[in-house]
Amino acid sequence: MELKTHMETMRKVRGFLGLGVFTPNGEMLEGIKLVEGIHQELIGSAINDVLLNAQDVTSAMSLGDSDFLQIDAAKGTIIARCYNKDGKHFHTVLFMKKDGNIAMGKIMLTKTINDLAKEF
Repeated sequence: MELKTHMETMRKVRGFLGLGVFTPNGEMLEGIKLVEGIHQELIGSAINDVLLNAQDVTSAMSLGDSDFLQIDAAKGTIIARCYNKDGKHFHTVLFMKKDGNIAMGKIMLTKTINDLAKEF
């Protein structure tokens, strides 16, 4: 799979710090990062669990499926997305600087996820 090639377009987003692609069980398949100190495997796996818990909550509340999670912290933003269509299932975790272009990060992440889906 050429996951990394599709992920590289995210580097153009102002404030981009890293991106990981994970199995639905939280195992990292591929990742890129621009700075040291982001432990993608550990953080991504933990965020993966939070995403799954959020899905359980929205289901229990009869709100339907949830495929998006955003965590805003003092210095950064983490965005997790679940792709589960046509027998393809994976999660992405995007790391951004707090003052980065979060809106563009979301737009580019959607495009990147659609490109990544072609590799599964």
